Amino acid sequence: MRRLVILVLAGLVLLVLGACAKRSTQYQQDDVLELIRTVPIVGDPLDISIAGDDIYVAQDQGGFSIINSASGNVRWFTEVKEATGGFKPLYRIRKVSVVSQYDRLFITEIDGVDTIHIIDLAQADTLKIIDGITGATQDMSDMRFTALPTPIGNNKIEMGFTAGRNFRQGLYDNNLWMGFAIDNMSTPASASGFDMNDQYIYIAAQQLGLMIYNKANQQLIGQLAIPGEAQKVKVVGNYAYIAGRQGGFSIVDISNPAVPVLVSNWDTTGYATTVDVSGNLAVISSNSGGIYLFDITSPTSPVLKQRLTDCGYTNNAKFHGDQIVVAARDQGVLIYKIK
Repeated sequence: MRRLVILVLAGLVLLVLGACAKRSTQYQQDDVLELIRTVPIVGDPLDISIAGDDIYVAQDQGGFSIINSASGNVRWFTEVKEATGGFKPLYRIRKVSVVSQYDRLFITEIDGVDTIHIIDLAQADTLKIIDGITGATQDMSDMRFTALPTPIGNNKIEMGFTAGRNFRQGLYDNNLWMGFAIDNMSTPASASGFDMNDQYIYIAAQQLGLMIYNKANQQLIGQLAIPGEAQKVKVVGNYAYIAGRQGGFSIVDISNPAVPVLVSNWDTTGYATTVDVSGNLAVISSNSGGIYLFDITSPTSPVLKQRLTDCGYTNNAKFHGDQIVVAARDQGVLIYKIK
């Protein structure tokens, strides 16, 4: 009898604790995503970059593809012409970034020495490698090339990448690689991802969380530990949106970069590895947990709009206008319309 009473009391305690526990994020399951296209590909789609109707996909051992989102047409590349006239076989393509304004595609290949290949897109039928970037590129985890709003001297493109415990930033004149490093700094933990604006560099530094550096002098000015391990960061306005692996999705107020403040967190299923933001929406790719779509109108109280698991294991998810493009390991590239 005494044992029964103890068990009943223990059950009541668990019920009370469960009732008191609250998510820091509101939940609202809406049917807002509609699958409109499935594009099977060869290899594992690891990274995506989008320009106009074209989706560029890094496919690991499958090379890379250019997918037209409107027609579904796929152009698949396992080799690319070299400046010398021969063809370069592509082995393991892990990262991709396109700057369509200047007809340039940048892909990261792991083949002995990790190399960023610079590809000329001007001739659609004959893509050509015109140069490559090596040096501090080993174990690259994030990469982005963007057109400068105003050229700096002859340089038209700004680049940044994280590799190991390093972040490197540079400028590129859109011809042969004569860029120079503005920032080549080491971080106290592995730098898994980054974002930057005119004033600051934001590093997703795994177990050390978010690290904020002054862009002018590369000095650390602010830091915040977050739940889990910071993998990727997207900065919009006064907030940093962070994919925190086992810690899920975090939002940090960075209005005072010296004192960043965690304002909300959602513990996703699986590992939250990428994040993208468009308007009042954020999407998280959570590996085996699928994708999560949040309404972030109120960053301090985001609302989970929908979680999708029928996409299977996901590597990446990015907004494309009123669509979300998902890189799904076992299904290829999936395009969802936001209703």
